[in-house]
Amino acid sequence: MKKAVLLSIGVGLLVAGLSVVIQTNRITAQTYTQPVGTSTTQQGSGTSFTQPAAPARLIIKAIGVDAAIQSVGLSWKGDGAMGIPTNFTDAAWYNQGPRPGMPGIAVINGHVDGKDVEKAVFYNLGTLKPGDKVEVVDKKGNTAQFRVVGSKTYDYDSPTTDIFIGDASKAQLNLITCSGDWDKEKKLYIKRTVVTAELVTTQSN
Repeated sequence: MKKAVLLSIGVGLLVAGLSVVIQTNRITAQTYTQPVGTSTTQQGSGTSFTQPAAPARLIIKAIGVDAAIQSVGLSWKGDGAMGIPTNFTDAAWYNQGPRPGMPGIAVINGHVDGKDVEKAVFYNLGTLKPGDKVEVVDKKGNTAQFRVVGSKTYDYDSPTTDIFIGDASKAQLNLITCSGDWDKEKKLYIKRTVVTAELVTTQSN
């Protein structure tokens, strides 16, 4: 696992490491060193986390999402970008960061729409409110339940390292998609929406 590497900010200024592309929209970030070791990791005061399996399904009842989760690393294009879902119905988890339910920030992205697709998996992501439930089912059938605590909209060229790096004593999930107006010249959305959720509990199968 790579150590955290600070990247450049903005579109077209990538120096090294990792950026995230949501459709044609690039988000710069930091890589995350995932905790390794036994099946249970102690983080913070009196808090323990069970090592989850890789995520398999994302359920957000408030916006009608029940989607498969693809596991992606860096894009095959070799441009240092995070992979994105290969279709408009699945979400994608960045597999070089923590698994959902582990300490740190797990990241899942998804399309908002696409060519000939009016509404993709995260079309209504921006309507989520604090208190809404987000569930991630792993490949062993265990469910990590998260509660939305907030959302934020970024300009496409804003610094966004806080999307990937946060309080390592908590398990957090960030959901990302494009938003705002479509810039025909740049061929990208001018905003991106990030919904933040925190782990409430984990239910074993």
